[in-house]
Amino acid sequence: MARNATRIQTVQEDKPELTSPQQPATVEQPLTVNIPTNFVELPSAGRYYPQEHPLHNQEVVEIKFMTTKEEEILNSPALVQRGLAIDRLIRSVLVNKSIDSKTLLIGDKNAILVAARSDAYGSDYEIGVTCPVCAEKNEVLIDLSELSFKENESDIKMSEKGTPLLTLPRTQAEVELRFLTGKDEEIITKFSKKAKKRGIENNLTLQYKQMIVSIDGDSSVIKISNFISDMPAFDSRYLRKKYHEACPDIDLGFDFSCQYCGEEQEMEVPITVNFFWP
Repeated sequence: MARNATRIQTVQEDKPELTSPQQPATVEQPLTVNIPTNFVELPSAGRYYPQEHPLHNQEVVEIKFMTTKEEEILNSPALVQRGLAIDRLIRSVLVNKSIDSKTLLIGDKNAILVAARSDAYGSDYEIGVTCPVCAEKNEVLIDLSELSFKENESDIKMSEKGTPLLTLPRTQAEVELRFLTGKDEEIITKFSKKAKKRGIENNLTLQYKQMIVSIDGDSSVIKISNFISDMPAFDSRYLRKKYHEACPDIDLGFDFSCQYCGEEQEMEVPITVNFFWP
């Protein structure tokens, strides 16, 4: 190899009239950015997803930090008007693309949104709150890092399928429930808007239809619909209370104190598209 190298060098030196070939133009490589990710604890700990779901028994989910791409989603008038911006945002930040964002339980969805917002803009969140008593607007600063999971104080028992079972006090009916997902919210909103155009308010009925799996073991649509229509108000209120207690979620409550009139009450952090703008 040494002799060959010498020979090549000699040939080149013997032909000084040959000019060196031009160096190829430098091709600028595209800038690549390693986007950091974060693991978000799920309020459900994956307990209420079916076995075929990617989050079944998974306590955390990995999301990437928001980028310009996600800001464009939130800035899209078409997506915001159609109510699709939040769902598209979640779909975009999820690292595991086999997870359908619409199948996320609402509590898990809220936890992801709070984490995504904190990663992007920090944990300080300032909102304007209008006092329900004096109607004055208060500026309230909320530290998102202090939000924690809602404490589950419910005595609801679970079925073998992992669905909540509740015996109503008035009718003594055994009601099998399921925790609502983003898809359920979408269906409720869609049909509620249609009903309002006809002058009908049926949001509560729509929630029950998505929430109730069976009545005394009967899962027929007719049985559930008839029961919802005839359910005593006492049972209805009891059902909502117990569902809220048992539903896994992040506690979005904060203590509001009006700086003008001194009114104090507990409120919830609103999670809308505006939630993502500092």
